[in-house]
Amino acid sequence: MSLKRKISIRKVLQVFVTLVVTSSCIVAVLGASQRQEVKMLNEIDIYVTNGSKYQFLDKQELWNDLITKKDIKEHKTPLSKLNLRELEAAASVNPWVAKAQAYVDNQSNLHINVTQRVPVARIFYRNGESLYLDTSLSLLPLSDMFTHYTTIVTNVPAGLPDSTNKALRSKIITLVKFIERDTFWSSQIDQVVVNDHSSFELIPVLGSHKILMGDTTDLKYKFENLFAFYKDVLNKIGWDKYDVLDVRYRDQIVASPSLPWKAPSKNALSNMDWLKSIMGEAPKEQVKLPTSSTVTMPALAKARPEPKPAAAPKANPVVMKQEPKPVAKAKPEKKTTQPKESEKETSVQPKAKYIFKGSTTN
Repeated sequence: MSLKRKISIRKVLQVFVTLVVTSSCIVAVLGASQRQEVKMLNEIDIYVTNGSKYQFLDKQELWNDLITKKDIKEHKTPLSKLNLRELEAAASVNPWVAKAQAYVDNQSNLHINVTQRVPVARIFYRNGESLYLDTSLSLLPLSDMFTHYTTIVTNVPAGLPDSTNKALRSKIITLVKFIERDTFWSSQIDQVVVNDHSSFELIPVLGSHKILMGDTTDLKYKFENLFAFYKDVLNKIGWDKYDVLDVRYRDQIVASPSLPWKAPSKNALSNMDWLKSIMGEAPKEQVKLPTSSTVTMPALAKARPEPKPAAAPKANPVVMKQEPKPVAKAKPEKKTTQPKESEKETSVQPKAKYIFKGSTTN
């Protein structure tokens, strides 16, 4: 009987302790809730990420939408009346807001952090409408407060199905970001034009030609071949010779002539330091183009910087001292066997072809 009595007392004590602890927790929670209801909001801070560089978002407008319209006042609004999720949702309604976060710190200060969207391209639809496009494929309205200068994309078809629209926007972003990553192409490409079947055409700053790119496949290879054509041909004969440069095909560049051609003057590119620093000076000798209606010639897509000729590193100091006779005999033999340009290009890959269409004799 005594053992049963001890076990019963132990159970009673366990239940009593449990009730005391539970009651204490409930009282503490209720007390904290009451204090929270009485505690007032201290200060309000709205911070816009990258707001110093881009001013699409107006802080005063955000303040009116998030604070004034919701009747939130410093030192007067109880913390219990703040709905942080509602504030974040209200901030995200603005099309220029990518993400919003609201929280209250230990000093009872309300913080609202807003991340601003950054446009990658400005697109012009065929119906005349103009909007910005960001990396999330979202369309953004123009702003009366701030204009962002970025790549222009024109002739974009309107009214396409959602899936087709998304695919086209993705291709535009891919092409524009590739151009902007390269210092030369970001300076040379002035505009991107969307043709039928989601193919692209580029309008350069230097030269009167247009560049047919096709789709966004093999962009690196296409731009390497185009740069090689710029360096090997246009940099020597002038930038206004051809009307169309077609780089849509993997192993060739097709060049169609434009206006009657005149040899460039010696100082034609004297004021284009950004071009000369990459292309180098044009050679003094005249370049003779093929005279037939359609002629192919080997060309090479050279990677930048241009590789040096293989013969240069093999020069021997002893041979360099013996200049007159050995050097004089070596030069004529190279001229009779192989042209200089092809000699420089035989070791470079990948290979492509330059095709010149139309008459080239003027």
